[in-house]
This record gives sequence, C-alpha cells and structure tokens, in this order.
Amino acid sequence: MDRKIVAILQEDGRTPYTTIAEALGVAEGTIRKRVARLIDDGILRIVGVVDPKMVDQSTIAVIGIHTEGEPVNNIVAKLSELEEVRYIGVSAGTYDLIVEIVVGSNEELFDILTHKVRLIPGISGSDTSLIMKVCKERYNWRGI
Repeated sequence: MDRKIVAILQEDGRTPYTTIAEALGVAEGTIRKRVARLIDDGILRIVGVVDPKMVDQSTIAVIGIHTEGEPVNNIVAKLSELEEVRYIGVSAGTYDLIVEIVVGSNEELFDILTHKVRLIPGISGSDTSLIMKVCKERYNWRGI
C-alpha cells in the first residue's frame, strides 16, 4: 500500500488524503498515518518544486569538479553553503563531484564560478556545461 500512496503523491503532492483513501479503498486515517510514517522514516519528502524560468533563474549549469588535497566532504560542505547550488553528487567517473547551479544570468554564473566555487580549497579544476534546454525532468521514479 505504501508504494501506491507514494505513486499517487509523486503525481501530485497535494492530493488530499481522502482522495487517496478512496482510490485505495481504505480509511483516510490509515493514509494519514502511513504518510506520516513514510515522512518520519525519511522515505518520503513532500516539497514544492519551483520552475527556475518562472522566477528569473533561467541559467542552469552542470559543473564537473576535480578535487585534490582536501577531503571531499569538506569541499561538499563548502559548496552546500552556496544558495545557487541545487545539486551535488560524488562521482566515480571523470570528475570527483558533479554540481548543478541555477542562477539568473551568465554574468551571475561567471561571478559564482570565479569568486566562490574556484576559491574553495581542494578544487583543482572544473568543466562547466550550460543547459540550453531541459527536455525531461521528472520526480515520479518507482524506487520503493
């Protein structure tokens, strides 16, 4: 039942518990308790997702970062402090870290890269790719 609840909420996180209960043939209280448990257990997060273009944040960049001489966790902690950073992943590929930054313009991106990111101790190099068009973005994977 948890998988079905999650699947419904992935389609629309604002779906009323009564609607979910009706769809699954159970009491609304059952849904409320299961959702609370899924949230408490860290399995489910219900968040609002902002379309960056609608709030003048239309420049999206993916940055591959090489690290050296500093623990990766320290570098991740420093990158995490930057509000423009939306995603950080530790990679086993060409780069040590993959970072996504969302800002309002190429000028802002330049400033962040040159005055913030590249000054973080342990970052030895980076390659930046601009995302010209997002073709697919989804939040409804079937992981549980």
